[in-house]
Amino acid sequence: MQRLDYAWRLFGTGLSFAAFGIGGLVLSLTVFPLINLFVRDRKKRSAYAQRLVHGAFRLHRNFMIVMGVIEWETHNAEVLAGDEGVLVVANHPTLLDVVLLMSLMNRSQCIVKGGVARNPFMRGVVAATGYIRNDDDPEKLVTDCVGALEAGNNLIVFPEGSRTVPGAPVRLQRGVANIAIRGRVPIRLVTIKCEPPTLMKGQKWYEIPPRRMHFTIRVQGLVETEPYIGESAPSIAARRLNGDLAEWLTGEVGYGSARGSYSAAHC
Repeated sequence: MQRLDYAWRLFGTGLSFAAFGIGGLVLSLTVFPLINLFVRDRKKRSAYAQRLVHGAFRLHRNFMIVMGVIEWETHNAEVLAGDEGVLVVANHPTLLDVVLLMSLMNRSQCIVKGGVARNPFMRGVVAATGYIRNDDDPEKLVTDCVGALEAGNNLIVFPEGSRTVPGAPVRLQRGVANIAIRGRVPIRLVTIKCEPPTLMKGQKWYEIPPRRMHFTIRVQGLVETEPYIGESAPSIAARRLNGDLAEWLTGEVGYGSARGSYSAAHC
């Protein structure tokens, strides 16, 4: 029975990844070109595309649940649907984190690697939604992120900059704090836990755990950035905020000691 369950989950995982890639390609070749054709305003096009991705990710999440690949529970997640112009900061334990978060948010952006933006399955999605590439000049990257927030988008960032390495010290990217301070935007804190740990950095999709993945997503309150700004220089305010974020992340998720470096975080 256990072998049958394992084989089914392996099949379901492979089918889920295949559906994700094919779905992105189909949207890029059909729906997004139609949006570009009939909606002239660039901001409206991006908003429509983001809502479409939200719906697609909800469908994909539910598909993985039905297939027995994952199960999940959320706490206070309903507040994400009402957020606007908020910087959503979360830890990044698995490859599925951004899919699950975007499935909860009607309109959101994220920072993507240049490789993802060039991927034929995802290139059209990135272009249509206006997701921000992290291979631009760092100053332009921060400016683009602030602009997205000012336009009312929620921006999902993983301040570690990459998927978490279990047992390794936390290294937060100070670019996240700089975005929050420069944009004077509130931060929504989110924790994601997956048991057993899987789909981690360097792990192949077929290296599935002995039982179904169980995700727990907890959405915390807002952190206002105005108290950090005060009369401090932006660089000092960003350093203070980054330290507090590192302390929170270390305490909530139970990682090792925190460290800081400068860059921007991506999906």
